[in-house]
Amino acid sequence: MKFQTSSILIAFSMLFLCSSTFAQKGKKTNEKEIINITFEGASDDLTELAGIAEAGKGISSPTALPADLFSKNASGDIGIPNNIYGSEDPTTENGGNVYAGIVTYRPGKLAGERSYITIQLMQGKDQITLKKGLTYCVEYAVSLSESSKFANNNLAVYFSKDQPANGETGAIYMAGDHVMKSTLNKVYNGFFGWEKVCNIYTAKGDEKYLTIGNFDRNENTQFQQVKKPKDAEADPITHAYYYIDNIIVRLVDNQSECACYNARPPKVEDNFSMLVFDKTPEVDEKMTLDKKIAAQTIYFREGKKSLSQSAQDNLDYIYEQMESNPEIKIELIGHNDALEIKAGQENEDYIDLDRRRVEVAIRYLVGKGISEERLFKSFKSDTVPSSEIVEDDDQEVKDAKSRRVEFRLKS
Repeated sequence: MKFQTSSILIAFSMLFLCSSTFAQKGKKTNEKEIINITFEGASDDLTELAGIAEAGKGISSPTALPADLFSKNASGDIGIPNNIYGSEDPTTENGGNVYAGIVTYRPGKLAGERSYITIQLMQGKDQITLKKGLTYCVEYAVSLSESSKFANNNLAVYFSKDQPANGETGAIYMAGDHVMKSTLNKVYNGFFGWEKVCNIYTAKGDEKYLTIGNFDRNENTQFQQVKKPKDAEADPITHAYYYIDNIIVRLVDNQSECACYNARPPKVEDNFSMLVFDKTPEVDEKMTLDKKIAAQTIYFREGKKSLSQSAQDNLDYIYEQMESNPEIKIELIGHNDALEIKAGQENEDYIDLDRRRVEVAIRYLVGKGISEERLFKSFKSDTVPSSEIVEDDDQEVKDAKSRRVEFRLKS
């Protein structure tokens, strides 16, 4: 819906101007901005983590695990650029001396340990509500901390009538048209520098708060296992932890005014994991030959068919057994995971990875001198779960164990 610019300015400039607590110090306020928060209302004498309550009136953490604040005027755990979770400079877009940080993913039984930032929409001392049917460009900046063992998608903004959670323990799980994710909804895995989470939001008319975080359960969240940079000093922690800054909600006349709106749609492969499962075969002389062969399962990175060094070692063992026992034949059984199958529907590079993996293994053995007539192919896609999967495995580990080629002595 389009409105005349003059009408917008007259009707809404008084209703929706940011309070001085929310605006960056020394920055001109855009007449269409509902909020523009860089956390500069924080106290100059921050001394410990979980200082989000110091960020200014109307900013809080809704759950028992609080968000953190970091400041150029502090040092140690809460300093900028160096702090307990890594090192990051303030954003170059608006500068400032303060940014926040939240936990957006933890695996397994730790899944409920997440933190969030809630902001009350205010004009001065008065609470305001977004106007039904109007369009807003919503964005904030994120940077993954080097302490993170994981990165994830589903970074979002949840608009609500009431303040969510109110200090309760556990994650906030929400869905529906009050939750806004980025146009790409990608896995944000960049350690240094800032990226925008951004999209268009159409108000329903009851929004008095916005909350930033991950509102999806782990099984609906795409995540990657990441390695911290070699020069990072932060200790690795089993979480995804993001620095947060530059939260902006701005009224727009049409979608084209929001720079992120026409961004490239996400591709399935954007969310591929880098995890490769690896298990050293346990073989002893008491085992039968078929069990020795079966122990040599090889594993692959998501979307890939290339052989790791471990896979080559296992294939070398199979070659030695076939060379020593020229009468035996072996069946190679290929598998892939569900995300690879979905990716194959969009990109032919990922079609039939179970077949391609078997073919790569066969070429390796044939290249060492094994006759192809002794090698038999079988393809199972994602229909046969790996025997290595255990109850406590999260989805990423289950998928990593699924991407495999197994070997069976053929009678």
